[in-house]
Amino acid sequence: MASAAVESFVTKQLDLLELERDAEVEERRSWQENISLKELQSRGVCLLKLQVSSQRTGLYGRLLVTLEPRRCVAAAVLPSNSFTSGDIVGLYDEGSQLATGILTRITQRSVTVAFDESQDFQLSLDREQTYRLLKLANDVTYKRLKKAAAVLQPWPGCLPEGSRLLRAVPERACHHPRASWHREDHHRGR
Repeated sequence: MASAAVESFVTKQLDLLELERDAEVEERRSWQENISLKELQSRGVCLLKLQVSSQRTGLYGRLLVTLEPRRCVAAAVLPSNSFTSGDIVGLYDEGSQLATGILTRITQRSVTVAFDESQDFQLSLDREQTYRLLKLANDVTYKRLKKAAAVLQPWPGCLPEGSRLLRAVPERACHHPRASWHREDHHRGR
């Protein structure tokens, strides 16, 4: 009976997570279509007129690109924003989206983004061209929450009906081969 309640709860939470994810994606899409870039920047979700200051290869072959405000402005600092390390961002030129990456570092004067560089995709950025970064919906958090909710579902056949143990306990833990051996040695005085 308790197993059915847990399963019902998990199913409901997974449905709600899916709805929340869809709403976040739709909100970000709506922003891009209906709100000016300057307004997005004032809301702290877009950085405009950035130029490449450096490119290097990081861990796992990722391309690390550091972007700064245009060089023509002396001692330029980034505008107030809500970007933090770990955010998923889109890199855009004047026309369209060039790539999606993960923000790895942000300071008052620069932002560094890690892009996966595969054989099919070679990101070529011009140091003189201006780019913009836009905060995108975060799939990582959604996937982690979904995985955590799935852990709550009981293992079939492992736990007795009504047991309060959760799926996080591996099935092999139900009958640990050393459990009886340890008890035998303890009783022998070892």
